[in-house]
Order: sequence, then C-alpha cells, then structure tokens
Amino acid sequence: MTIYNTVLVGCGFRGEMHARAILANPQRFTLTAVCDVDAERLTQFAAAFDIANTYTDADAMLAAERPDVLCFATMPDMRLPLVELGVNHGVKAIAFEKPMALSLHEAKHIVELCDRAGVLGIVCHQWRHSPLWQKTYEIVRSGEIGEVHTIHASSRPSILRVGTHLIDYMFWLNGGHRGAWVLGQAHGADAYHEDHPCPDHVSGLIEFTNGVRGVLDCGTLAPHLMDDDNFWEDCGITVYGTHGYVRTVLGTGLQAMTRTSGPTLLTEPPDPAPQEPAHLLTLANWLDDPEQVHPSHVEVSYAGFEVLIGMALSSLQRRKVELPIEPVPLLPVLPRLKDALLHAGTL
Repeated sequence: MTIYNTVLVGCGFRGEMHARAILANPQRFTLTAVCDVDAERLTQFAAAFDIANTYTDADAMLAAERPDVLCFATMPDMRLPLVELGVNHGVKAIAFEKPMALSLHEAKHIVELCDRAGVLGIVCHQWRHSPLWQKTYEIVRSGEIGEVHTIHASSRPSILRVGTHLIDYMFWLNGGHRGAWVLGQAHGADAYHEDHPCPDHVSGLIEFTNGVRGVLDCGTLAPHLMDDDNFWEDCGITVYGTHGYVRTVLGTGLQAMTRTSGPTLLTEPPDPAPQEPAHLLTLANWLDDPEQVHPSHVEVSYAGFEVLIGMALSSLQRRKVELPIEPVPLLPVLPRLKDALLHAGTL
C-alpha cells in the first residue's frame, strides 16, 4: 500500500484539522513539512505536531520537499496561486479548503489546471463521510420517503462559509443530478468586510436536471434550526418525498418520517467526530485507483460553486440564470453584487 508524502500550507484552525487528518492516516500519508507566512504560528504548529521541516514560502517548500500531495487551508483569495504552485511542482494531488475560489473564472481555471496536468484535486466537503449523513443518504436512496420532489437547505453561516457544503450534499442526496437553472436574491453587504467576502444572505431556487426543486437559504435571514448561540452548527438539509421526509441538522442530528416508520419520528443524534480523516483517506484510494473517484473532486465542486455564483448573478441581473454559466464572466460577480447591494433602496 502506497504511502504518500504530503505537505501542508496554512497553520490556523483549519490547518490543524487537516494536519490531524493526515496524521490519522499513517498507513496512507506522511506529513513531511508545513508552511505559514506567520513564523511564530508556524513554529508553534510544527512543535505541536512534531514536524521538523518548516517553511514560510510555499514555493520553496514544494521545490525542496517534492511531495506527492499538497494540502492547504488558507484564505479563499489564495486558492488559485497555490494550485498553480502545486501543478508547477508536479504534485499528484491537491486537497484544499472550500470555497474553491472567490470567482467563477478562478474556479474554472483551477479545474482546467488540474485536468491538463493530470492532478487530482479535491475540495474539503467532508460532512458526507459521517455516519449521520450516510444514514440520511441511505434513507433517501432506499425509497423510504418515496420519490424526492423538494430539497431545502439552510445555514446561518454565509454562502462562502457553508453554502458550498450544502450544494454539494444536495447534489449527492439527489443522485448526483446538478442544477439546470437558478433564481436568486441577496441582502446586505456587511459580510464583504470578512475574510469570506459575500452578501450577508442569499436565498434562491434551484431546478435540478431531474426536475427536483431545491431551495437554499444561507446567511443572516436563514431559519434558526438551533438556539442562537449555536451559529456554526445551525446548518441543515431537509429532503421531502411523496411518502415522508428526512431532515439532518449538523448540530441536532437526524429526524425522519418514512414509509415504514408510520407516525413514529425516527431520530439519530448529532455526530461531532471530525470527518477530514475519511475525506483524505478517500483521496489516497483515488490515487491508488483512478476508478475510485473522490466524491468532492474539483469538477463537481465547481458545479456546486457555480450554483451559488449563479444565484448571485441572478440577484444582480434580476433574471433566471441557466446552468452551466457560459461564457464564464470575466468580471467577478460577487464584487459587482456588493456595489449593487450598497446602493439598494436608492432611486
């Protein structure tokens, strides 16, 4: 069984999660070096994880270490430059955080770079690996709730923080069917001052290619499925079928009424266990066998990101947006939407 040499860029909280995931799979990965522009944070991180090789420059690290896998957990504006570095240094795979980019043009470029170089790229949509979400999938795909007609997803965190997770799992729970068109509306520009710059709230409709209707609510106006202080776990998906439904909320668990449960409400508790180890293990399996394609590969992640940007474009241009979006807008949609939101309500 091949063990893949891996390097990590980014020593913040999410970097810690990725480091633990790499080290949790010693039979598949070795973490040979870490990199961060903050030298003090880098030193503390390396000591905590007993990593000898440290760098403050990702290019220098890739040149010296020549890894199989580049893993990075940085701010979203660094996605494309780091993918370019990984491709240029001949890595076999790149695993990075969501969102995959801040613009559709950058995201498309990432997909094309990986495709041309034969690099396996994956985005960290890890929830699907938990037993809780696997149970959700089993209920839907078994037909226990009948024929699916509507999927409603919501989160109090924004589209760039959690929205890409939700769209990825909507695709998955809908049998892999992607969006045919979207209609969206946006509100508020305060979140543009954060490190994941986007509207405060985005709501929209998704018509999937199989006719299932999706509803998305992300941000400050989303329904509260949990108490106010449980902001980050207040993310959920409800799948409605002709004979029942299943709802899974990150922080409260699963509820379902199915063909066989009758009036009895089925429940499962939340599963707080980190799923990054399983997410990366699935990458090792894909590296071993090209037929074992990772479910969060960059092409499907691009399709999910496109849904969100399509909603933003719909809000900006006040129209239904057909998918895929072609040609890809050269000017980023989210900054243009910010300008419109800042002038909202003026005549």
